[in-house]
Amino acid sequence: MSFKHKKKFGQNFLTDQREVLRKIMEVSNVQAEDTVLEIGPGEGALTALLLDTAKKVVTVEIDRDLEKILRKKFGKNPKYTLVMNDVLESDLREYVGQGTKVVANIPYYITSPIINKLIENREIIDEIYIMVQKEVAERICAKKGKERSVLTLAVEYYGEAEYLFTIPKEFFTPIPKVDSAFMSIKLYKDKRYENQIQEEVFFKYVKAAFANKRKNLLNNFSSLGYSKDELRVVLEKTGIAENERAENLSIDDFLNLISIFENK
Repeated sequence: MSFKHKKKFGQNFLTDQREVLRKIMEVSNVQAEDTVLEIGPGEGALTALLLDTAKKVVTVEIDRDLEKILRKKFGKNPKYTLVMNDVLESDLREYVGQGTKVVANIPYYITSPIINKLIENREIIDEIYIMVQKEVAERICAKKGKERSVLTLAVEYYGEAEYLFTIPKEFFTPIPKVDSAFMSIKLYKDKRYENQIQEEVFFKYVKAAFANKRKNLLNNFSSLGYSKDELRVVLEKTGIAENERAENLSIDDFLNLISIFENK
């Protein structure tokens, strides 16, 4: 049965599969007791390996044309559940419980919404292993410098991101314009940052700091209604230069800054 890739679902399937899939299985360290959630299983190349190891595999697929292929391949396997739906519209709690591991080659055009959706489900999801565009992985995992963005801090607030390996674009069909990367996000179970500062307060300052990437902190923070003199006092207290840019601050720098702002 031949399958035509659909641009609207951002479908690019791995062609040189064995080596990449072996690596994915190795770094995601799927164990016999794991429940795995896979988003966008395609024709099931990764699904088959996950089923060999995991206790339970739930795949979420939006493309009706893939349903027959997936049901034919895995429908008889008691460990397998196929959810035909848009992952962003799905209530994941209906299908998986606490301690779930995500292993997936996700559709790139909705990378950020998918990551947000998985983080929102952090009560049931422990670890996320996903394939994304290389530059997105570099942005999320950047510890310093111009790659850092609101997205970087949004992930750091909830978990620890790691860039695992690169997959050249030639490994896919149809060949995309960019290389891919496999990365992980291990969500904090101790809520270390959530316990220190409320989500909305944290993001208010982070978004302000990155409002204009070309401007320094002094200029960007003035959008919060502080005078430049007030801002200079706050920055001086934390030892951060007024011409510093948001991209060079660690999450701990942000926490120090925000606590001074909030206690003013």
